[in-house]
Amino acid sequence: NMHKQAENFGAEFKYSKCQKIRRDGKYFVLETGDGDITCYAVIIATGALHRHLGIPGEEEFAAKGVSYCATCDGPFFKNKKILVVGGGDAACDEANYLSNLTDQIILVHRRDKFRAQPAIAERTIKNPRIEIRYNTVVKEIKGESKVQQVVLSRTDKEEEYTEDMDAVFIFVGSIPQTQLVSELEMDEGGSLVTDQNMESSEKGIFIAGDVRST
Repeated sequence: NMHKQAENFGAEFKYSKCQKIRRDGKYFVLETGDGDITCYAVIIATGALHRHLGIPGEEEFAAKGVSYCATCDGPFFKNKKILVVGGGDAACDEANYLSNLTDQIILVHRRDKFRAQPAIAERTIKNPRIEIRYNTVVKEIKGESKVQQVVLSRTDKEEEYTEDMDAVFIFVGSIPQTQLVSELEMDEGGSLVTDQNMESSEKGIFIAGDVRST
């Protein structure tokens, strides 16, 4: 419906890969696989990729118990045992969401306290359906055709153990997709910085969505 509405207002959709954006006087030129596009302004909305743990079993069990989206996949694991990985706002928020589906939530974080905003962290800590394990990391995800076990390790002492698990939800940050405009100002996390009008450090280039700082 949104696509159709935009077309009704005159928007034209082109499906092509943008390879480069360059300024040419008062214009911008987008070099694409189907030729150049010239325009006065550009909106970058390239999003961000989920950061992965890079551990054995993570890629193998993607969509088979390993997920990066609680609202997408959480309902498949109602009343199941779920491991949530992370310590920021997203991990705490998603753990709270998943706690509506099951009372078997284990949230592990590699440090001894959350990075999340105090109010979000407190809500998570007080949730009786979430068991929090600080100083804990995931070393491996195991199973046959789906997730069945995880190998956990303590960061504050030499202790490693295996535990049965039905799903692993990973929220350890994201990677903003800024390759097209890597010369623009970014924050320490690699997201593009804008002013209150959503304009980047380059006049005429605007930023929207997950690639934008905050």
